[in-house]
Amino acid sequence: MLRLIFSIMLCWLPLVAVEHIERYEVFVKTYEQNGSLLLISRRFELSGVTFYLTTNTQTLQTKVLSLDEAKLLPLDERFYQTPFAKRLKEATALHVKGGATHAMTQTKDAIYLSMDLCPSSKKGYERDFIEQLTKYNGKTPIAIALSSAWKDHHEKEFMELVNNPLLQITWVNHSHTHFYDPKLPIRDNFMVHVNTDVKSEILGVEKKLLNEGITPSVFFRFPGLIANENLMRELRETYFLIPLSANAWIAKNEPIKTGSIILIHGNKNETQGIEMLEKKLPEVVKTYQFHPLQEAFVP
Repeated sequence: MLRLIFSIMLCWLPLVAVEHIERYEVFVKTYEQNGSLLLISRRFELSGVTFYLTTNTQTLQTKVLSLDEAKLLPLDERFYQTPFAKRLKEATALHVKGGATHAMTQTKDAIYLSMDLCPSSKKGYERDFIEQLTKYNGKTPIAIALSSAWKDHHEKEFMELVNNPLLQITWVNHSHTHFYDPKLPIRDNFMVHVNTDVKSEILGVEKKLLNEGITPSVFFRFPGLIANENLMRELRETYFLIPLSANAWIAKNEPIKTGSIILIHGNKNETQGIEMLEKKLPEVVKTYQFHPLQEAFVP
């Protein structure tokens, strides 16, 4: 019965509130379901039952499912011809930019809003901006790039975002610790630091989200938008995550255009970007439409 419950995703939230997931690990296979090819990228146990984190290779939507293990298959040429595999390859080739800066699929007047939650000692989050955003736009798709280090010190704020009915959130992995040392040069900082534990940085955020009953997306944003070829190779070949950058970092006064991935910070560490976008909101909403992040990468 528990297997059926998880497959149809009815009782995910209350169950994980009681027990934490165990033996969370990278596990790569494919699975065919209702004519769709799913990528399986993680495996874990809950209450003695095995579950898989899956990605629809056509839509990039992720789900936690319990599957027939006998039907799991290795990656083959069919997988590498899917939209997901192609976008993964393209985005991980952009290590200098930290990943995809704009939509890889053009949709008329579409823009993609992302908000980073890097570690911060400041209380609260940009609640007033979120209220203004949803006042002008109604229910709004937004990609929230979450670091565990922010969540651990802002549980109340995190739950406010989770439970906001006017936000359609795609949860982006923004690393576990979001390491930064102001004394180090950029080329040696963030996740390119020599002591970075890539596995811990990536899986740590996913586990935290799953323990809250939230399914992680297939997107990863490097802290500082700083990466190198080795990190990109790990995203592509081990973790199967699409790196997300931006070409409209508002605090840097980068302009919004059709297809833009917009970057703001919601942790109160970059209020100038919030203020700038808030002033622009009436015109932005009139000119463009906010779309879910997945739509920037699928046909």
